[in-house]
Amino acid sequence: MKKEAFMIGKRKKQSSFMDADYICERLVPQDSFYRKFRELVTPLLKDEYFADMYCPDNGRPAISPSLMACACILQFYRCLSDREMEEACMYDIRIKHALGLEIDERPFDHSSIQDFRNRLLEHGREKMIFDRILKHLIEKKLIKKNEMQRIDATHIIADIAVPSTIRLIKRGIFEVLKMLKERRKDVWDEIAKEIDITQYHKKKVNKEMSGKPDEEHRRRKLVELVTDARVVLKHVENIELGLSFVYRVEMLREILDENVKEEDGKMREYKPEEKPKDILVSTIDPDARFGAKSKTHKFVGYKANITESVENRFITNITAMSGNEYDGDPMVSLVVRQKHDYGL
Repeated sequence: MKKEAFMIGKRKKQSSFMDADYICERLVPQDSFYRKFRELVTPLLKDEYFADMYCPDNGRPAISPSLMACACILQFYRCLSDREMEEACMYDIRIKHALGLEIDERPFDHSSIQDFRNRLLEHGREKMIFDRILKHLIEKKLIKKNEMQRIDATHIIADIAVPSTIRLIKRGIFEVLKMLKERRKDVWDEIAKEIDITQYHKKKVNKEMSGKPDEEHRRRKLVELVTDARVVLKHVENIELGLSFVYRVEMLREILDENVKEEDGKMREYKPEEKPKDILVSTIDPDARFGAKSKTHKFVGYKANITESVENRFITNITAMSGNEYDGDPMVSLVVRQKHDYGL
């Protein structure tokens, strides 16, 4: 499907009695976070900074990217979901004031927030907003050059259920078949002649085996799924459907390589200690990994490595890490980057 083109949007010039400014002057205290946000943060983010993320002369005008950027910051500050942020922009007078919205204005649908985040990622601009605010703090000497900083990592739990090996293989097959059915139905039909394709319906693929199967039942099911996976991989060997499809195929191969092996003509699952440390955990969130903050504190997900200034406690860097990475691994690269990008 061709992605719809958008030209860069612009903020509206407000000059009506419905402006939040007219009403909020008394309602929002002078020392309110929202008033300070409007005065100090909003001027740092301008539409032209995001111009290269949009088509210059084609498509419908997008929502103002500087408005979306400010909304994303407030969303994080308030710990709101996309839908909750949409509602806050409609009904919360403080949010309206911070964003410079009119009282009766509904600025965007919740889906637009995700679209904006995706656009930032696609253009490698995910830290642009953070960088502009950080540079402003340095210019104002709120963060001093060569100031002492501290660094620590915190774990982030992935929003996934960790599947068994059997369900993981089923999910891997499902992801490949789903794209084939949409874009190469002829190949999907050929595969359907060789395997029971009904068990890879989206309503069935997430179900674990019923009850507590004995070892022999589990082994037979494992053999069946591995055989199905190999059939699928054989049929897609020379299929070209873009990078997304290649990624799904490679993910299925990775699942097989990391979880099962053929030994003396028999298929068996690797024991936990035999599996690689960097093992793929989920097809829903393929970047999530098993991690540990201590011998007893285990988790599945990621780590965020955070640096902050000691004096004013401003965050000066945030780097996402794989859940199985050692906390100190990125420290040298973070220090070098800070020196290069910000002179800190």
